[in-house]
Amino acid sequence: MMIPKLNSLLPIAALLLLTACEDVRFHVFCDVPSEWAATDTLEFSFVNVPNEQHSLMLDVQLRTTSSYPSRELWLAVQRSSACGIVTDTLRCEIFDSLGRQNGTGAGLYHQTSFAVGTMDVAPHDTVSIKVMHLMDEIVCGVADVGVKVCGRGRHQSSEN
Repeated sequence: MMIPKLNSLLPIAALLLLTACEDVRFHVFCDVPSEWAATDTLEFSFVNVPNEQHSLMLDVQLRTTSSYPSRELWLAVQRSSACGIVTDTLRCEIFDSLGRQNGTGAGLYHQTSFAVGTMDVAPHDTVSIKVMHLMDEIVCGVADVGVKVCGRGRHQSSEN
C-alpha cells in the first residue's frame, strides 16, 4: 500500500524541485489592509548586487483566508528598473472549480505562488515592484502579498 502512494508523490516532488528557486535575490511579504482598495498600491524595492546584467524570475505570492469572496483575484504587477518599465496583468486562482482553496497551509491562511515572468536588471540597479488589484470592489480575505525574485542566469551581452 505504501509504494503506490510514494509513486503518486514522485511527480509532484520532481515538479517542486524543477520550479524551486536556487538563487533567491529578494523575498518579502507586505501586509494588506483589511479592506484593500483598488487605489492601495503595495510597493517593494531592492538593489541588484551582481556586477553583470541578469535576467531574474519574479513570482507574486498570496496568503489568503477562506473569507476571500471570489474564485480569483486579478492583479497588476509593475516592475521598473534602469532597463525599463513593464506592467503585467496576473490572474490568481484562489479557489479551484470545486470550491477548494488553492495553495498550501493549514488553518486560517493558505499561500499560493504565481509566476509573473522575467525581468532584466543592470548591475547595482534599484528595482521597484508595485502590486495593485484590478477588482471592481474592495478586496477582503487577502492577508499578505509577497514578491520572490530569483536569479536564472546571465543575459548575453551584445558587445564582444
